[in-house]
Amino acid sequence: MLNDQLAIKYAQALYELAGEKEALPQAEQQLTELEQVLATNAELATFLYHPQVEAQAKKEVLAAVFDGELAEFVHNFLLLVIDKRRETILPAIFREFKRILNEARNIIEAEVTTAFPLSDAEHNSLAQKLGTVTGKTVILNTKIDSSILGGVIVKIGDKLIDGSVARQLKTLKTALINAPGA
Repeated sequence: MLNDQLAIKYAQALYELAGEKEALPQAEQQLTELEQVLATNAELATFLYHPQVEAQAKKEVLAAVFDGELAEFVHNFLLLVIDKRRETILPAIFREFKRILNEARNIIEAEVTTAFPLSDAEHNSLAQKLGTVTGKTVILNTKIDSSILGGVIVKIGDKLIDGSVARQLKTLKTALINAPGA
């Protein structure tokens, strides 16, 4: 909980700094690259997140890995995070920065679970309908889960719409079990 709050504060500070420098797209692109590097390079992530590794060593490795590729304000932000020993919340900072940026652009992400892959037409139709309901541009992040049998589960923020066949069957089973005379 505390780490989530810290991640929000750090992400907000970076968002404001990037906005002042008129470098939001640059910050977004560089944070996305950082996130991908840490997600795909387990050794680097383990090194960076390890509490017993000296801050100076972490800074030197980051400088070597991203040699001149990062904007000065992004590099300085990372150094600050390391100095404050908050590097373990970097993934949460990346997520929050993206969320803040999307919010400013009137974009919202929806997690969509289906039993089978959506066709392009179904994908676009669902995104459009959710956009009408939310009043925002919706980006769908889809995943396949055959255990839902059919239908769709949509999660937007803290809201969940469960239109899965599995849930409908469970509801029907409960109704039949609890029916008078059953």
